[in-house]
Amino acid sequence: MSAAVSHFVLTDEMVEEFYREGYFYAPGFITPETVEAINEEQEAFANGSGGGEWRSNPFTHYDKHGLQYPATARMLRDPKVVGVLEGVLGDAVRLWMGMYAVVPPRGKGLEWHQDNQYTHILGHMLNGFIALDAITQENAGLWIAPRSHRLGRQPNLDEGGAHRRAAVPENGMPCKPMKPGDAVFFHRETLHHSKGNHTDKPRRAFAFQASSYTARYAETGKPLLDRELLSSNPR
Repeated sequence: MSAAVSHFVLTDEMVEEFYREGYFYAPGFITPETVEAINEEQEAFANGSGGGEWRSNPFTHYDKHGLQYPATARMLRDPKVVGVLEGVLGDAVRLWMGMYAVVPPRGKGLEWHQDNQYTHILGHMLNGFIALDAITQENAGLWIAPRSHRLGRQPNLDEGGAHRRAAVPENGMPCKPMKPGDAVFFHRETLHHSKGNHTDKPRRAFAFQASSYTARYAETGKPLLDRELLSSNPR
């Protein structure tokens, strides 16, 4: 099986941008073959009905989802992918969660939010958003608020709702157009959201979150031992 990542190389400048601005672009992060394989194993979900709302199919544990979605499992454990995650977080890494995310034709995206508004985790974490289609602002392109991760965890303005919602930032901006296989990495407290899909095709992406080996649950102080360790040699 060929590697999931081809020519992409993480640079010191990208790591610096992640901590300074809260995000960086990773063009050509995964290969076209990997994009095709992930889309093929999720074809039924991507084309299913969803009432026009953003929806996702989870990948959280290898013993639960690895056999069902082997291409996704290979990608997440690819040594080059893990090496990028370790390079950004400066530590061995765990998979907090992943999801195959679809915005259906003419469907709605998500409000501004931080992922740390969900389960509160202390320690270094990152989000990866990988385009599995060509993504622009016409089909639910991602928006990011630079440096918003420096504000810390924000209050949820939608108590009782299925999703979290933060105040709309003044400096929100659209991400660059993305080709299939391109990625954006951003801090778990970077504010982000997605617009609506104004096309007649579903917008497909794979989003995931990784934590440093030393991250802990805020409520208990316990390490994330219930999450998969991606690194082969914890530091």
